[in-house]
Amino acid sequence: MQAEEKALTMALGPGARIWLNRTGAFLGLAGLVFVGIRLHGYASEIDFRRIGLGGYIAIAALAGLYGASNLLLAVGWRRLLAHLRVSVSHSWAIRAYAISQLAKYVPGNIFQFAGRQAIGVAAGIGNRPLAKSTAYELAFLAVGGALFSPLLLPLVAAGTSDWLGWISFAAVVAVALWLATAWGTDFGVAAIFYIAFLAFSGLVFAVAYDLAGGSGELSLYPAIASAYVLAWLAGFVTPGAPAGIGIREAVLLFLLGGLSSGPVILLAVVIGRMITVLGDLFFFAGGQIAGRYNQV
Repeated sequence: MQAEEKALTMALGPGARIWLNRTGAFLGLAGLVFVGIRLHGYASEIDFRRIGLGGYIAIAALAGLYGASNLLLAVGWRRLLAHLRVSVSHSWAIRAYAISQLAKYVPGNIFQFAGRQAIGVAAGIGNRPLAKSTAYELAFLAVGGALFSPLLLPLVAAGTSDWLGWISFAAVVAVALWLATAWGTDFGVAAIFYIAFLAFSGLVFAVAYDLAGGSGELSLYPAIASAYVLAWLAGFVTPGAPAGIGIREAVLLFLLGGLSSGPVILLAVVIGRMITVLGDLFFFAGGQIAGRYNQV
């Protein structure tokens, strides 16, 4: 079946391939426009007087690190394709992921997947394995996000020992990785990459929360990071919310309300959004560089 799908896709005429590529590129461009609009909106919401030079440098550095962390997603997706017996190069996977990823900012919350599907089909990959890889990725991200729930114990159950959350978190992650590996090595490795990305994203927000004037206690970083991951998950699974906008903020206000006031949490959200948007732009630019070595 894989060979038949590949042959059918390869049979597409040059015109069809060009239009598929243009569709993927258009969705990426649409995402770029929405990113620009979002950045402009964030600039008006931030009280720049509260952020010194060191804060700006930290935001830029965190954006660069977040952009680089998107490589975890691209490589994880490549592993999912490998599990489906589709072999692509690292550079192609990075480029396809980077171009399509910006489309998550387009209202609808699905266009990043549509763009990646179009780019993949244009490159000669069958529709079925591409669709399956998307379904697997959605499942990995949803389950991976839920795994961070135990680390929220210090926020939702006062007086709970930190070690209980850590032990519970380690246990559920170990079980999840064991189950994923049972489906194949590529599956297990992909799971590690997706969980690592979620953990890094949470830590980036914990630093943004600190920059906004929130709690600077390192012992609370895991709980704050987990609150972000759960808020991200809520936005991720909400249909129609571009990049979870609105949903994520509401969940963070609820989970972190016992630590800081609303304005501090919202400022942290705005800083965090700027970091992720800039990071996605950096990743997009890096994907263009990877495109110079583009080989499927």
